Amino acid sequence: MLILSNKNLRILLIVCTLLLGCSTTLAGKNHHGCEYKPIDVDKYGKQPFQNPPDLRAQNGRLETTFSVQYTDPKTTSIAGCGVKLRTYDGKLVGPTLRVKQGDVVNLLLKNQLPKESPNEIQAQFDQENQNAYLDTVPASFNTTNMHFHGLHVSPTGNSDNVLLAIAPQSNFPYEVTLPKDHPIGSYWYHAHAHGSTAIQVGSGMAGAIVIEDNPSTTPKALLAANANEKIFVLQTILYNQQGELNNITSLFPGPSNPNPKDCSSSSGNKDTWTCSRRHITVNGQIVPVITMKRGEVQRWRLIDTAFRESIAFVVEGHDLHEIALDGNYLGRVDTWKAGAPIDLQPGYRSDVLIKASMTPGEYRIVDQPVSSAKSLRQAEEPENLLAILKVTEEIDDMALPTSEEMAALAPFGDLDLSKQAVGVQEVAFKLGQDMPGKKNYFQVNYRAFNPDHVRQLELGAVDMWSLTTVGDPAAVPNGIPPLPHVFHIHVNPFQWQRTGPDGKPQMVWKDTLLVQGPAVTNVYTQYNTYTGKFVMHCHILDHEDLGMMEVEEVVNTPIAHSH
Repeated sequence: MLILSNKNLRILLIVCTLLLGCSTTLAGKNHHGCEYKPIDVDKYGKQPFQNPPDLRAQNGRLETTFSVQYTDPKTTSIAGCGVKLRTYDGKLVGPTLRVKQGDVVNLLLKNQLPKESPNEIQAQFDQENQNAYLDTVPASFNTTNMHFHGLHVSPTGNSDNVLLAIAPQSNFPYEVTLPKDHPIGSYWYHAHAHGSTAIQVGSGMAGAIVIEDNPSTTPKALLAANANEKIFVLQTILYNQQGELNNITSLFPGPSNPNPKDCSSSSGNKDTWTCSRRHITVNGQIVPVITMKRGEVQRWRLIDTAFRESIAFVVEGHDLHEIALDGNYLGRVDTWKAGAPIDLQPGYRSDVLIKASMTPGEYRIVDQPVSSAKSLRQAEEPENLLAILKVTEEIDDMALPTSEEMAALAPFGDLDLSKQAVGVQEVAFKLGQDMPGKKNYFQVNYRAFNPDHVRQLELGAVDMWSLTTVGDPAAVPNGIPPLPHVFHIHVNPFQWQRTGPDGKPQMVWKDTLLVQGPAVTNVYTQYNTYTGKFVMHCHILDHEDLGMMEVEEVVNTPIAHSH
């Protein structure tokens, strides 16, 4: 039996930390509550629902400072597990930025995470490089930046520029100017440095952005529903059995262990979301309780910031009156009858109105079970309890706005870009593996992300984007099939045809979309207002970090199209 002195134990832990990302908190510390076992919701959940704190613009400007820092495990815990996670201001959810059309956001981002040593950075690179064919060296886990997801703003300079890398112990001043006619609605912000996005967003580095309604043009019934609105930042916060998150490649099954149901230690799956038995949080809370009066109407802003979770959002016994998708008003009320879910994928937003039942009692708010055919992970997803709606005996019988009242709020009227599209842009998300089953290919159009590889787009042009996913050829043993990926493009939203609650096709505006391969999905967009470089990627964020991203550049000169 080997007996180590305290000094030798410290040296061993330092070496382990540098090379393997081990936690130096392992020694002599009991991480009670961090084990991979089901969370006791009655013990750790069911507290009153809390919106994230608000930061409001004053006189056309929102000025604030965010500190990127670790949570303190002594004071911040999830279900009894003290966590040390990368966050904004040491909180599990970022504050809500509330702005109006035409406002300016001045956000000083202070990266107060510690600098990593060259050995630590090399170990992080090796961790990703051993699992994927990288074409560029990604950012270190403590390097960051900010993306204003869904906003139609400049992607250059110190605006919504995700090609920046803000190193540890440095500051960066963002200035984001909203157009005066920017679509009103629900957006969000999150970390987006290539290589550290999944670790940082998976730690909770995200928050809501609300572009507020104009009281003079908004239906009174909607203003009344806004008065008690709820922000749902839906999160899959990841943390290991030490309450930390330092190993991105342990969070998903690799090509050599494709069975996501096998949670044994030997499978390599035990750190994955499914096997860890962690719980979806809402604004950092586990199963919060919302209290409403009978007949009361509230606006709920649903934001799926999750790592790779499909959420089929249902409120038992209640219709979901959907009024906006990905920030953009539908211009009508789409009523999904009780039991019919709102589909949320990573990056999606849906604004719904809830009219509380006339029957008092408790109603479960759940993520319905998802079959393997529809799941992001191609594995059956069990039901998740997200929150509880408690309807009291009191009555406040409020009206819902009508589709006629909502029509004027549609930001682009009845514009149908599918009738104007001339050009075609193709996207094939490729997830495949090499023959020994050691590494994966995460690619867009058969290329891993490289900032020097740029697709040029013409300012003002209207294009159809043809989206698909591909896997391995049939000859590859145990090959990867064409799995679903989540298409997200910055700056300009796109139009997509979905089936509405009445079973009829309808055109809707989105900025993020699940693409089920191998079928082709067509969407339509126009590159308005802004030139410059931005990105398009899969919003399964580890896929993006491992190469499934591409730089786009809108240019103000005609592009010669080859045929």
